[in-house]
Amino acid sequence: MNKIVLVIPTQDNKLCSHFGHCETFSFVDVDLDKKEIIKIEQKAPIEGVSCQCASWVADQGANIVLAGGIGARPMQMLISSGLKIISGCPELPIKELVEEYLNSTLEFGENSCSSDNEHHHCHSNGHCHH
Repeated sequence: MNKIVLVIPTQDNKLCSHFGHCETFSFVDVDLDKKEIIKIEQKAPIEGVSCQCASWVADQGANIVLAGGIGARPMQMLISSGLKIISGCPELPIKELVEEYLNSTLEFGENSCSSDNEHHHCHSNGHCHH
């Protein structure tokens, strides 16, 4: 079995548009050979979710992050820990998002929270202002 673990910032059982503003992270074990979900587990760091919890996410054993918007700092923390980042993902229910990823039908937009190292402020509506 060719297994990987995807991690998705989650709110209301769907992808949260901003990595650091989610309720929990969904860790999804998938079988790449069969293109199926093995299990989905919701986790959150004890100290709470923020953009600074990227190192906690990396310590949970994930391979790939599926995110909507993610800032430069958490992105660099995750990449330096060996995770692959796929940003610009739509706010779909977790199962649908993962199935589209596995079937290579997931359509990506822009990383709404990416900038050229400029400060940004993200609001709960998912819009970022630079």
